[in-house]
Amino acid sequence: MKAAVLCGKKDIRVQNVPKPVCETHGVIIKVKLCGVCGSDLHVYRKDESKGTIFGHEFSGDIVEVGSGVQGIKTGMRVTAVGFSPCGKCYWCREGKSHRCSDMALLGYQLPGAMAEYVHVPFAALGRNVFPLPEELSYEDGASVEPLSVSYFSVNRAQPKENEIFAVLGLGVIGLYCIQVLKATGVNKILVSGRRSSRLAAAKTCGADLVIDTAKEDAAKIIMETTSNLGVNTVIECAGKQETFDQSITLARGGGKIMLVGVYEEPLTWDPISVLSKNLTLIGCLGGNFPAAIELLKSGKVRTKEMISHVFSLDEAAQAFQAQINELSAIKVMIKP
Repeated sequence: MKAAVLCGKKDIRVQNVPKPVCETHGVIIKVKLCGVCGSDLHVYRKDESKGTIFGHEFSGDIVEVGSGVQGIKTGMRVTAVGFSPCGKCYWCREGKSHRCSDMALLGYQLPGAMAEYVHVPFAALGRNVFPLPEELSYEDGASVEPLSVSYFSVNRAQPKENEIFAVLGLGVIGLYCIQVLKATGVNKILVSGRRSSRLAAAKTCGADLVIDTAKEDAAKIIMETTSNLGVNTVIECAGKQETFDQSITLARGGGKIMLVGVYEEPLTWDPISVLSKNLTLIGCLGGNFPAAIELLKSGKVRTKEMISHVFSLDEAAQAFQAQINELSAIKVMIKP
């Protein structure tokens, strides 16, 4: 089968690789769509992960089911999350393999879905394989994973209607955070980012104030908008030193900072700036697929504005370049 393989730093090539073999407790999915994730780009920019087949945001059809799998049938339209616990760490020994400290993940340690077929190990309906309702498209299905991250992050903030939120960084996670906040009834959402396409998408998603950081001082404008009180919660999606520093400035006394973005470089910060304001920093690494699917079914969250480009599998290299360099790019997807 064809697959997009990382052959070195910024070097994606489509190669013929063996079709995955279905394990007793696994399933094989024929991939319909797969998204290029920001996490993929972090690895793509390095050269120590040769042989990686990316792809963990995907949808497709079940074409083979292992003999030990129950409730999953061929022909089902699904999205999935793939992982393989080590079986040796403390959490695995305690029977809580979902917390495994040495988890192998689909698209990184395990071959991912930027291929014609993908194998999902330890497949269980409702745990890591999720049927797509009839009204949802394959585009919706391939968007469930990033939406689930946004839902998880917003939910950890426990938002209230009368609160003011700031979202820093308008990649697809930040844009879905806006939609989820809007769906929960949050009163005021102030956002900042770059690229005209993403700024326009933020308005469409429901942001009350959209700031172009290439032209304006976001921290100054947000503080002025809140009468210098700051916001109740900052959702930091950019993963940059600059936006982390802004988060501390913008969070009002007793406020929260949700750390969602993936930082490529270590942060430097002064703990006194957090202590003096009694701020709470909350790490957000997780997802909730069922909640994301329900939001899509309800129509409260839309994927149409998020998907800017679709490339064929043979064009995988162009897809990665577009996600990085195209000013109009929001979410780039690959269609095998």
